Amino acid sequence: MSPSPTHLPSRRHALALLGAGAGAGLLAACGGSDAGSAPTAAPAAGAPAFDGETIRVATFTNNHAAAPLFWPDHAPEGLTVVVQTLGSGTDMNVALENGDLDFALFGLVNGFIQAEEGIGSRIVAMGAEKGAGLVVPADFDGEDVTALAGRRIGWQGPAFQYLLLLELLEDAGLDPDRDVELVAVDWNDMPAALAGGDVDAYMGTEPNPSRSVADGTGRRLVDPYSTPAGSLNSAIWASRTVLDRPDLLRAASAMQVAAAEQLSPGGENDAEQWRALTVDGFGYDEAVYEALLPNVGAVGRFDDTWRGQALAQAERMVALGLLQQVPGDDVFRLDEQV
Repeated sequence: MSPSPTHLPSRRHALALLGAGAGAGLLAACGGSDAGSAPTAAPAAGAPAFDGETIRVATFTNNHAAAPLFWPDHAPEGLTVVVQTLGSGTDMNVALENGDLDFALFGLVNGFIQAEEGIGSRIVAMGAEKGAGLVVPADFDGEDVTALAGRRIGWQGPAFQYLLLLELLEDAGLDPDRDVELVAVDWNDMPAALAGGDVDAYMGTEPNPSRSVADGTGRRLVDPYSTPAGSLNSAIWASRTVLDRPDLLRAASAMQVAAAEQLSPGGENDAEQWRALTVDGFGYDEAVYEALLPNVGAVGRFDDTWRGQALAQAERMVALGLLQQVPGDDVFRLDEQV
């Protein structure tokens, strides 16, 4: 069945979409990394010692934003890290609020919306960059976003990728209400929708753009990270219950930094680490991994560059009516970063 068109989401629509996944149970749990053959490393420098304490951190299932899977390899002495996976950032944030998680990796869109609604989780470290793709058919007759005028574009949201799409359309002088037709498509249905002609393009999340590229049905139209929204995909959020534990915040920061350095040392992706994660761990095809590798990245420290991108994304959300105002400094708890 072809996807049906939809209008840009209102704040009420966005909150409904966020709430649709809330309350779902944990999909999996493990005591250590399930990312394949990644080597065990020494505990991260700067992390305090603990005495038999356990923390719980969540990330997405089989997703490129996966650095927490490596936290157990870098845990300080005496601290056990249990990694859990969930299908949505909303589920993670609800679990943080309910005390079922201590830390989680997810995006800023639902995090900012839910913070404004009173959920007390806060950003304590970076998580991942990139992971989006504006994909058109391989034989698409056009080289920039202006060529999408009058076309049907698959989208899903509210999400980082949706914000990027709106930024790109605006930069190209296209009104999303009048000049294109935005069509709601589930993330994993986007490659098939493109291949079947149900949409003329889609703004997807990895690995789906790479799947379209790898099977020859699609190509990436433009660099999607050229706008002020940047490439900030996700961050590490801490439950309100651990915000008064500087030792745990420092430990989480140190583990994220170490895990990011394992996957993307110096900001450059380690090909073998990513192959172990995505091919051996997640079961991606080799061709999908090769198309994916340049479009992902693990990041540890949340610096001023990432803060600027976070605020740019928030400003776009205010313009869309998803937020009432740009979040203040209280949404960031970066004082215990290592």
